[in-house]
Amino acid sequence: KQIGIPLSSLMNQVQQAIRGGIPGAVWVIAEVANLNKRRGHLYLELAETLDSGQQLANCRAMIWQSNTTRLLDKFSRQTGSNLNIGQKLLLLVEPTFHEKFGFSLVIQDIDPSYTLGELEAKVQAIRQRLIAENLYDLNKQYSMPNDFFRLAVIAPPSAAGLGDFRADADLLADMDLCEFKYFYSAFQGEKVATEMQAAFAAFQALHSSIPFDALIIIRGGGAKLDLQPLNDYNLAKLIAETTIPVMCGIGHERDSTMLDEVSAVKFDTPSKVISAITNSIFHAAQNAKNNWNYIEQACQLHVQKQQQIIAELKQSVIENSQREIQNQQRLIAPLFTEIQHLSSRILQENKNNLSQLNSTIKLQTKARISVQKEQLNQLNSVVKEAPTRLLNMAKLHLKQTIGFILSSGPKTQLARGFVLVTNELDKPITSVNSLITEDPVTLKFKDGTIQVTPKLETIK
Repeated sequence: KQIGIPLSSLMNQVQQAIRGGIPGAVWVIAEVANLNKRRGHLYLELAETLDSGQQLANCRAMIWQSNTTRLLDKFSRQTGSNLNIGQKLLLLVEPTFHEKFGFSLVIQDIDPSYTLGELEAKVQAIRQRLIAENLYDLNKQYSMPNDFFRLAVIAPPSAAGLGDFRADADLLADMDLCEFKYFYSAFQGEKVATEMQAAFAAFQALHSSIPFDALIIIRGGGAKLDLQPLNDYNLAKLIAETTIPVMCGIGHERDSTMLDEVSAVKFDTPSKVISAITNSIFHAAQNAKNNWNYIEQACQLHVQKQQQIIAELKQSVIENSQREIQNQQRLIAPLFTEIQHLSSRILQENKNNLSQLNSTIKLQTKARISVQKEQLNQLNSVVKEAPTRLLNMAKLHLKQTIGFILSSGPKTQLARGFVLVTNELDKPITSVNSLITEDPVTLKFKDGTIQVTPKLETIK
């Protein structure tokens, strides 16, 4: 039966094989997936990842305490940033294998220039893509406004640069010279892309309802590598496609990001951004004041000139009026004399005509009055005789009426052959319908009366 070797022996063989196969240290390209510091040592997790995110390799690494300070200071001094997760590094490592702790890499040196070159290559790739898509200079077509009334600001909430910016911005806002609307986002770390896009979405929503004059992006100072999350294609595209000028003041005088490159105007610091805005507002106000003074002076000169022209015209009108009045007076004088003579002649003729008419009217009036008096006398005679004649005729008519009434009495009618029918109450019966019973009735003749009883069936 075959007897196996101890595990430690196998681990020693693996260790010897690694030392024999890879003698000395090797330069390796890897990305920092994780790191932590314990007891002065720095422990890292290195990885190789495809652009799709798939991880090809993973390994533990460490920097011993004796080299930690030297390597970290060197990296920070040349890159301007501390060693962080996500950075791509060129490392001088020595492969080691321990029978208890397994395989790992001991980092002996770091080449900061590679990290910077790798980042610059990434930035260059983004730049070329933006140029190819005609986005790189798109926002630059919007020049900085000559005056500002409403501005949007994207900044990290607790950045020192934001405090410097607001020190002057709040004064402008308090004086109602300019309105500032703030949108907050992280500018370093893993949340930069997500929070920045959310800030852009909030800005665009307000801009669509009440437009802004410009968009300001400020950050303040910081390490160079801390700027790398801002070298993002999607963020650069958002700025390039913004339809108002974007003013960037990320806070680095020597280094810039893609956000600086694609924005319409770049400033070194947030303080310079607000200084430019303040100067623009001041110059706009100064220009407005100068224009107002110019307009006021021009108006005063124009008014004075017009007043002078009016005074000259007034004097000319007075003089021309006086001359015209004199001319008209000279022309009117002969006409007035002629009118007087003509009026006197017409008046005298009218007086003569009136006198003749007066005589004619008197003669005609006397003749008509005589005729009317004659007619009035005739009417007076008629009026005096008419009542007597009418009274005599009324008396005659009255006598005739009395005679007719007297001749129309019952006795007269009986004498003429009529019969008077009365009931038991001696009231005349004038209709057949009054004989509703067979009560006896009285027939009166001129020479006597008889009583009879009517038969109703014989009444038709």
